Amino acid sequence: MGYKKYSYPKTVIMRVFSSFLRKIRTEHNLSQEGLRALLNERSHSFDSLDTISISRWERGINTPSLTKQSEIAEVFGDDLFNIYSSDTDFVEESICSLQFSVGDKNDKAAHPYYKHEQYHIEYIPPEHDHFERFLKLSLMYEGNPRLFPTRQDTTSIDLLKQLTLMSAFCSLSQLVGHCLFCKVSSKALFEFMNSTTGVLDLLNIAQQDRANVLLVLSSFGVSPQIDNHMMSIYLNQLAMDNTIEYLSFSTCDSKLKQKLMQMKIPMFKVKPVEHQAKVIQNYSFIMSRSEVMANRNMLMLSVIPTQDMQPTTIEI
Repeated sequence: MGYKKYSYPKTVIMRVFSSFLRKIRTEHNLSQEGLRALLNERSHSFDSLDTISISRWERGINTPSLTKQSEIAEVFGDDLFNIYSSDTDFVEESICSLQFSVGDKNDKAAHPYYKHEQYHIEYIPPEHDHFERFLKLSLMYEGNPRLFPTRQDTTSIDLLKQLTLMSAFCSLSQLVGHCLFCKVSSKALFEFMNSTTGVLDLLNIAQQDRANVLLVLSSFGVSPQIDNHMMSIYLNQLAMDNTIEYLSFSTCDSKLKQKLMQMKIPMFKVKPVEHQAKVIQNYSFIMSRSEVMANRNMLMLSVIPTQDMQPTTIEI
């Protein structure tokens, strides 16, 4: 499955950033020359910046890359999520973008049992009577042998409470998408990346330290819209939680790997995992919070509002 660069009006992103830049410069009593000097002092990215460029940014004639926008926002203690999520036009374009993907060859829209009917999303808590069943159904798509915890003892049950499982259902309770993620510490993440231990070992380490990473263990949808909608859930959670410094993926799903690479997210590590006389590749990705916000596709998905994680149905 591919990922399309959304065709939203370029004027929207120019207008949003130009408004932010004029506002922040006025609030800090800076001239355009003063802003240029401040940015030049804070980052080598602005070594060649001049006041003419700043003037053009403020007038919406052109705009810097999202990476540079992110750096400018951070200088003033802000981030791109706050800037763009407050603009109704940008959010509306982002919601419309859910339906897009690249190409028709591997398009999940041609799924044998899903015919674009209405679907709903539910939070499945570990205390749910059928949590383990839904988890196993979801992970059938993933094929990652590290992600099959079972309730063998009470300790496992407590550890599983750190997982967030969101499932998408269409008519007759047919599962058509899911995402599974948790918040862990950097220490737990890197130990997990560098080993072949299971998810319970990860969660056991994670509960010992402050969580600063949102780790996605599985993400899937039978159509481009559902696939993107599931991704928007955890990206929105990351964007709204300022304590999360990194986003990471640990997946054996080659389609998710392909999607992430098409979104220009560099792969961090490939770890072979033996399972039932087969060797399965586990792909790891990691990016900083600012890198997430500077990725246009991720930024657009992150501003799509979702309800708080409650054991209730979330309608699209």
